[in-house]
Amino acid sequence: MHAIVLAAGYARRLSPLTDNCPKALLPVRGVPLLDYVMAKVFSVPAVKAVTLVSNHRFIAHFENWLRWRRPPVPVRLLDDGTLTNETRLGGIGDLRFAVEHHDIHDNTLVLAADNLFAADLAQMAKFADDRRASCVIARRLEDLKAQQRTGIAVLDSDSRLVEFQEKPQVPKSNLAVPPIYVYRKESLRLLGEYLDGGNNPDAPGNFIAWLCAREPVFGWRCDGEIWDIGNLEQYALAQERFDAAKESAFGIRSW
Repeated sequence: MHAIVLAAGYARRLSPLTDNCPKALLPVRGVPLLDYVMAKVFSVPAVKAVTLVSNHRFIAHFENWLRWRRPPVPVRLLDDGTLTNETRLGGIGDLRFAVEHHDIHDNTLVLAADNLFAADLAQMAKFADDRRASCVIARRLEDLKAQQRTGIAVLDSDSRLVEFQEKPQVPKSNLAVPPIYVYRKESLRLLGEYLDGGNNPDAPGNFIAWLCAREPVFGWRCDGEIWDIGNLEQYALAQERFDAAKESAFGIRSW
């Protein structure tokens, strides 16, 4: 299994903190957010290599970050060549860029680099393997405003995704889907068809919504906290409330 970490956004809602620093490298409790994310990726035994996608503006920051790390599997940095928010490829565009540039033909764990979460990705990968299908995380979320800022899954009795809503004003369920996915290699081959068809290249959940109408996609239900670092308020809240005593659940500093 390969892993692709999407970190090429410009995070304008976190300005001025992200004017000269990528969001993924902002510290939470003194640890770069990316360290938490990568520790979770490395906890999946099936993952044998990682691609981290950056924009051109911040690629040197990630090169410096990686220089001081000793990852247990190869981590390759990939510069998508963009310099501004207006010229960005978008999450799905960056995903295709990584798949094509690094010639990825494996089942792939894909996640954004801006979430803290306690979910066990090894269990998610096993769930996807057992179902022989792509899958998303589905987590109960009761707050309406929070539901409107994330993806929402509608699952049937077999946990199959029958509908996916990207940041809906009227959510059809209380199952939130953070940008953490396992794609079958056959599903990744459809990225070109999706993008060449003029579909939205930005939020990764848009591809999930398109994909689940064409092939089985399942929702892996999980509990545990997920901290979305999307704006200054959410970042301040994470800094204030993230419990350092629970760091082991988030895989912190295990590598």
